[in-house]
Amino acid sequence: MHAEVAMASSMEESVLEEELTCPVCLEFFRDPHLLPCGHNFCLLCVKRLKKQAERGRIKCPECRQTHRCGVVLQKNFRLANIAEEYRKRGHPLAEASTLVPATVACDYCLGEQAAAVKTCLKCEVSMCADHVRPHLERPAFREHPLAEPMSDLRKRRCPEHDEMFRYYCLDEKVCICNACTIEGNHSGHSIKTMKNTMKDLKLPLEDAIDVDHGSLEIQLQKTSRKITKSEKTLQEFQNNEHESQSFFEETEQRVNTLGEVLHGQLEEFLSALRECARTHSGLSDIDKQQNLSKIRQDQARLQEVHTGIEALLRQNDPFSFLQEYSTTGKKLRRLLKKPLYSPEHEGVDTQAIAENMEAKLSEFQNLLKMQVFEVIDSVAAGHDGEEEEEGDGEEDGNISDEDSDDEENDDDEEEEEEEGTESNDDLFLLNTDEDEQEDDDEEEEEEEDEDI
Repeated sequence: MHAEVAMASSMEESVLEEELTCPVCLEFFRDPHLLPCGHNFCLLCVKRLKKQAERGRIKCPECRQTHRCGVVLQKNFRLANIAEEYRKRGHPLAEASTLVPATVACDYCLGEQAAAVKTCLKCEVSMCADHVRPHLERPAFREHPLAEPMSDLRKRRCPEHDEMFRYYCLDEKVCICNACTIEGNHSGHSIKTMKNTMKDLKLPLEDAIDVDHGSLEIQLQKTSRKITKSEKTLQEFQNNEHESQSFFEETEQRVNTLGEVLHGQLEEFLSALRECARTHSGLSDIDKQQNLSKIRQDQARLQEVHTGIEALLRQNDPFSFLQEYSTTGKKLRRLLKKPLYSPEHEGVDTQAIAENMEAKLSEFQNLLKMQVFEVIDSVAAGHDGEEEEEGDGEEDGNISDEDSDDEENDDDEEEEEEEGTESNDDLFLLNTDEDEQEDDDEEEEEEEDEDI
């Protein structure tokens, strides 16, 4: 039951979609206008029909009736609204057909319709495996072209004459119907059947008789060669990028290692400069300690004298004062008479410090240059090795490159030959026209002689 309802709904959608489709452009109506005969077409399609009009009259693609180009056409607002609303809904039938391939039914099956396996472009019917046998076995259907099953043949019809496309116009490069060759705009053009045109376009270059006969096989070979060359170029580019990246990483690692080594050596160099300044700064640490000790001894002795004198000054008893003065005063005078220690001051030897620092700097610079040059040499050696490998690879690939260059040159020569063929054809046509004109002139002279 649900299947029958779904099938009925699908059929309704299909009918609705067909009614909302313009017969000329095969798209949903856009701004549809009504012809006097009652058929609707998009406004742009009507304008195209007017451009193709003959003697000021347009022909309806549906019923073939003619109408004056100046007739006022009315817009079908109801149909326009329905088509617009259906377009906004996303026409689910069209979306479903793009997601799931629709099965084409056999047009000859009366009961349950089987799936079609072929469509006859001449009979315009789709046939199942049983009904297609006459087309395959009987000689009467030998010239009927069979194609894969098609549900809609409108795209293979001429919108102007409503006939199947059967020919190909070589001048305008479009498919045309039989009526187009007789009464349409293609009358007098170079025309071939679509089948023969396809054969000509598929001919190899050596079998082609002119430039209009394509050489798809040769073009395919050219494309394959260029694809191979492009893949090779891409591979070479990727290899070069990989080698460059590896080289950069190795160089960066060497420089980082050198930076760590130089950082330690810079600390040693600065320590050496400090040592130079300390070595030539005057007295040694022992001499400095001895001088400091003697100076402090003098300070202690003088402090003792200063304290003794202050004690005598504070004495108020004359007897005690005189006794202490006679005993302590002598000692204080003796201590006071001792000379103060005066250490000898040695100046800083700046000249020696500068010479030693310059020597240390020279050693550091030589060591720095040596280590930097070692890194530079290792980087240059690695790069030269890569270039040698690339050179060997290029020598190995010279033969293939020359072959590809030869093939490209051959392609260019073939294109030049095609251009030359086209120009020769034009020259041949020009000479033919001149010969025909001379023949006509001779015939006219003979007729005049006969009249005389």
